[in-house]
Amino acid sequence: MPQTKKDYKNFGCKLDRATFERLEEFCRISGQSKTFVVERAIQKYLDENMEMMREVAKRL
Repeated sequence: MPQTKKDYKNFGCKLDRATFERLEEFCRISGQSKTFVVERAIQKYLDENMEMMREVAKRL
């Protein structure tokens, strides 16, 4: 059965060279794509910080 296409939006950003090289090494060692690793990292960051941001936004 074919895999369903994911709804996505393009995202471009600049990374300093050292960070990008660490990302490339991680992906090479883990066998995961840069897209997958960055998506997971962003999701983790948002999961850990979204409630705090909502609280801060309420005070503004």
